[in-house]
Amino acid sequence: MGMTQKHLTKVLGPLLALGTATAWANPILATSVPPLADPAVTVETTGTPPAETSTAPRQGLLSGRPMAPAVSPEIAKARELIAAEQWREASDLVEFNLGKRPRDPQWRFLQGVIAAQTGRIAEAVIVFELLTEDFPELAEPYNNLAALYVDQNDLHKARLLLERAILNRPDYALAHENLADIYTRLATRSYQNAINAKEPSPSARDKFEYLLKTPAIRPTRILTPR
Repeated sequence: MGMTQKHLTKVLGPLLALGTATAWANPILATSVPPLADPAVTVETTGTPPAETSTAPRQGLLSGRPMAPAVSPEIAKARELIAAEQWREASDLVEFNLGKRPRDPQWRFLQGVIAAQTGRIAEAVIVFELLTEDFPELAEPYNNLAALYVDQNDLHKARLLLERAILNRPDYALAHENLADIYTRLATRSYQNAINAKEPSPSARDKFEYLLKTPAIRPTRILTPR
């Protein structure tokens, strides 16, 4: 993910202003997905995998699933291009490999990441939705769909998607963080409603102002692909 302080899309507009406008950032977009050991999917494993992938634990797999193959050098190269924001080169590499392996979840996932990072949100949504249909056991596509739906202010759908991501992968820290940020937004909305009610809650303002000081209000950060 290597794009420090890089916004997935525009930061969400002013929300729940109380004297001054408060902008809330989108959930963080995942830019890698663990390779699958799926006989229906051809995952290229030629060449020598990067050193870190030879010893890193395989995450994001269902219990009892066979160990996934190592990430191919081509996948690693595509991630490097994305991290460097070389969108044309990354897209060309992804599309070339999708032409040979159209069902490969890693290449399809990177296709969605590039679309999201370059502002083609509707295209990215389609890519990630199809991935959840074809590979419902993965967690990362659900996380990224949630990030895109937050940008559309559909917090309910984003919450459900993140809960599914966590169900698939209970140790998925990124999805847990994003879900917590959504809960923080929902809580802040409720506190403001309490403040603006006909008979305001006397303690709601303190709680509202406290939430505005939390790290949930932060610029979106894209992490370096593993």
